[in-house]
Amino acid sequence: MSAFSFLTGPTAADSWPAAPVLAGMSAVPVGHAIDLAFFFPNEGRERHDALMAETRRHLGGCVAGIEHSLRFALERPDLTSILAQHPEPVCWPTICAQPTLLGPALLSHMQMRAGVTLLLRQFGQPDDRLDETEAEIFFPADDPAVTESLVALAMAEGRWLALGGEDDAMQPDLPAEHYAELMWTAAACLMAVVQRTSLVDAGEILPAFEKAGWALLAEHDETRGPIAAADRLVRRLGSRADMPELLGAALSQRRFLLFASLAARRLRMDGAHVADILVMGPISELAALCRSLGGSDADYRHLLLALRPVRPSLTDAAIIVEAERYQSLTEGQADALVNALRAPRSLRAKIDHLRRITT
Repeated sequence: MSAFSFLTGPTAADSWPAAPVLAGMSAVPVGHAIDLAFFFPNEGRERHDALMAETRRHLGGCVAGIEHSLRFALERPDLTSILAQHPEPVCWPTICAQPTLLGPALLSHMQMRAGVTLLLRQFGQPDDRLDETEAEIFFPADDPAVTESLVALAMAEGRWLALGGEDDAMQPDLPAEHYAELMWTAAACLMAVVQRTSLVDAGEILPAFEKAGWALLAEHDETRGPIAAADRLVRRLGSRADMPELLGAALSQRRFLLFASLAARRLRMDGAHVADILVMGPISELAALCRSLGGSDADYRHLLLALRPVRPSLTDAAIIVEAERYQSLTEGQADALVNALRAPRSLRAKIDHLRRITT
């Protein structure tokens, strides 16, 4: 088969999960198209996977919240009256029908936050609470800035943990670039509904939706999310964030975002990137992070066990195998991989691509 061949006819129809997205994937990376197909399966082919369901909940909830804000921000009464004839959500059903509206980076971010949510939810209460002395050392009560950051992190994590369905609005506490993509996608969905209903020329209504979109972007505060809250807490801890005991305590307490931010500070990486590696990164990257942080063999096994809710492949046998591999991983090898991980993701992706096609 040619490298540029394209599936058609019964071959495409029988090649789920590729089939649902072939019609719109001409400009979509194949891996991303497969992700989209699994997250938006055909009727009758629902996949009962916790990460997929949680990702859809975060996506649908953020879309619902943005759609509500866009409807409210529109200043033209004729357009709002048309949309009032469609009080039910229209953006999320449109995205489900046309999943290629979602970009790879946005979907990857949503999978990461869904994975963190699963970790927080499935473990419930921490299994090893700090005693009063430890808590005072790490989070002194006489430091109002640290206390405020702790409360903000707990509240932000609580928003992610709130129960709800795909249609239940969730605060879209996304990084600015992902919020912008999702907001303009929702604006396009609403605009399409207005056009179909009223047959108004797109040129007449585009400025109104654009104005509403820019208004939402101006009001958006990306610092309200739990990832930003964890980073802010680590900054306010100052030198205390470098205490060796704090990293282990955060993991024992199942405070995964705090753990990711503490690790990111020590490794000079981005907190969201570390969280992404914890949830979805290759095991080799996970091992390199742990070794570069000075993690012992026991620390690595503890980390793998903690990540089981989002890594079902980590069976007892698999953990034994990975622990043996970890023993042979040197600090130098780990630091070399971490140095590579500090490079921009787009650059690493292009280098990997060129390496694959030239070897």
